[in-house]
Amino acid sequence: MKRSGVSQGIKTDELPQEPIQRWLDYLLVERGLARNTLEAYRRDLISLTAEMRQLRIRFPARVRLQHLQKYLQRLMKGGASASSQRRRISAIRGFFRFLVQEGLIEANPTDLLVSPRQSKRLPRTLSLDEVNRLIDATEENNPHLGLRDRAIVQLLYSSGMRVSELCGLRRRDFLTDGKYPLVRCVGKGDKVRLIPIGDRAALAVEKYRSQLLEDAPALNDQLFLSATGRKLNRRSVYALLERAAPLAGISQGVNPHLLRHSFATHILENNTEMREISIREGSDPVPADALPHLQHLLGHASIHTTEIYTHVDRKQLKAAHSRHHPRP
Repeated sequence: MKRSGVSQGIKTDELPQEPIQRWLDYLLVERGLARNTLEAYRRDLISLTAEMRQLRIRFPARVRLQHLQKYLQRLMKGGASASSQRRRISAIRGFFRFLVQEGLIEANPTDLLVSPRQSKRLPRTLSLDEVNRLIDATEENNPHLGLRDRAIVQLLYSSGMRVSELCGLRRRDFLTDGKYPLVRCVGKGDKVRLIPIGDRAALAVEKYRSQLLEDAPALNDQLFLSATGRKLNRRSVYALLERAAPLAGISQGVNPHLLRHSFATHILENNTEMREISIREGSDPVPADALPHLQHLLGHASIHTTEIYTHVDRKQLKAAHSRHHPRP
């Protein structure tokens, strides 16, 4: 039976088709992981396989904890970032756990494998004023496609979606029939979620649709099209932000992920401000934990990914407590 396309283009001597391919097929079919994730895991296991060959260790049957530790140490000395090492460890752990479950090996050599400590540093964000200037600059930067570019930036910031999700939007995914405007997007692992968006973003998208998109051919029902009428790609979104940033007076680079981080940070800061008003006026407090809601909006599979933003929330709460708590 022909395997799925996860490992297409790999020479048969680059990795053992079994059991690596069995694990990748399992992740694709049973877990629904995104193909980009599977491709990254495939590269990680190819790298590990090559390392074990150099050490003349039969892979995967004879791999032990000390071999994996030496492999990771070499990566670290070679300049691999902590996040890259964590992803590799995740792939290696998942693979060997699968081997044990399938009865292909008896002991899991990753049981005592330690991941590098994760940095708690929050990614850089834009201020609200910078976001507004950036939105205005997109239309100024490209008069012909300014309405489209303005709608893109408004939507990225208002929804917090990934740039790949934005480029994949179809015209029918923009929903304005209900009480609140919504966007339906397909995230990692083909998981669909509905995201509420602000009125300004909804108006920007509607204006773009009515003035620029109405006469365009319904190519695959795509919402955002290139200047030639094709599906918009991520490089184009990066490029329009790079051009607009200097016009907005922003010296540091701007990219779609920066808008996503800004969205998440401002959501939590606003949630804290609402709680601060509740403290001051004595009304019922706003729910303290906004993380599950933010996790859904961002499309994170695990709450642990969202927790990088918690220290923003706690910092704002501490400031509010200092201002309003009646000290003796």
